[in-house]
Amino acid sequence: MGDDTGAGGKWMLTYNDFLKKVPLFSELDEEELHQLATVMREQHYKKHTTIVHVDDPGSALYILKSGLVKITIEDQHGYEMILRILYPTDFFGEMSLLDGMPRSATVTTQEVSEVLTIAREHFLHIVEKSPKLLLKMTAVLSKRLRKANELIHSLAFFDVYGKVARVLLNLAAERGRVTEQGTVIDMRLTQQELADLAGMTRETMARTLREFQQAGCIRVESGIISILALDMLRREIRQA
Repeated sequence: MGDDTGAGGKWMLTYNDFLKKVPLFSELDEEELHQLATVMREQHYKKHTTIVHVDDPGSALYILKSGLVKITIEDQHGYEMILRILYPTDFFGEMSLLDGMPRSATVTTQEVSEVLTIAREHFLHIVEKSPKLLLKMTAVLSKRLRKANELIHSLAFFDVYGKVARVLLNLAAERGRVTEQGTVIDMRLTQQELADLAGMTRETMARTLREFQQAGCIRVESGIISILALDMLRREIRQA
């Protein structure tokens, strides 16, 4: 469990400022943001701590304030696949929050993380008063559904090069920093984590990354990947 802290008065301004940066809440006015802030709880988690387990009751919405978390599922053999990596201002737990069903995936911290939680009853009460929040959530869920469809398509039809290219392009879009040398992915992921994102073994991921490096498509230094030729990766997806 994480350390739990209430949203006391001295933190209210900080919470309001942070919530303005959360895409889900971008359409809310100051009063609505204040209502959210008053019912939040802040929790702190160490690295590699599970925040929610699959099949847990869905009783809250979670907003990542700082740190990094991964959303995973496992098959019957215990093989883990990473569905998404979330960054500050991202949220999770929305599916169970809306339909009341148990959690469909496990969420684990990749580094020390701070998470804000809103209990289901508080969130639904605010949604009733602010339909635009529900519309915003619908838009975000539609985007995530598209991403899920892309993942299914990749697993079903892409070869290993297409799968790795998809993962790298997604990471570049989410965490890429453009430099004169190329697009630097500003996060360190192990080869196993990259493999879990692509749905393949670590050995296959290592071999494919090595081939991409030899082709001049990427560079890997101290665990940081730089994409030198985005067009080459896009071509791998088009050819898949």
